Amino acid sequence: HFTFLYSPAREKAFTKRNITAAWAACGLFPFNPDRVLRVIPKPPAQATVPRADKIQLGACHQDDVLPMPVIPVSVEGLVSLQNLIKQDAHTLNGASIQRLERHIQKLAHAAQVSFTEYAFLNAKCALLDNRNQILTRMNNEAKVRQSTRSVVLGKAKVISFENIEVARVARIVKDTIKDKGKYSR
Repeated sequence: HFTFLYSPAREKAFTKRNITAAWAACGLFPFNPDRVLRVIPKPPAQATVPRADKIQLGACHQDDVLPMPVIPVSVEGLVSLQNLIKQDAHTLNGASIQRLERHIQKLAHAAQVSFTEYAFLNAKCALLDNRNQILTRMNNEAKVRQSTRSVVLGKAKVISFENIEVARVARIVKDTIKDKGKYSR
């Protein structure tokens, strides 16, 4: 039984010496926060990507570096980029024309990526459909082979071709007599 095996194993493993050694190995006994923090992995820095609709629009000087919009990868990002394009279209000056061109470029690139992925998925589906048709044909051929009954013409012996023909005719006559007996009442 499991409990009979578990209790002695637990008594051997969970000793004061083993527990103290494990705590000391990870820096908890004696408590050493520097040692604990040194071995804890640092979380990855969050990439702060501004959403397209959160960017502040205002007067722009020629020397200012315009923020590059992010290529949208979701429907929300695409809608956000569309809103930015509408805002830039209402205030057309030198800087907003550049921004508008960049936004339109990003929108075109996002649409191109989307159509490429769609074409790839369609091609993949076509290949899978073709493979399914091949497998269905193979399965149907196997069913036909398994369902056909083998015809035994006689016992295992070496005979000539003429004797095989005679045995076939005899087998056909025997089967027809047998079939007539089944269906006549």
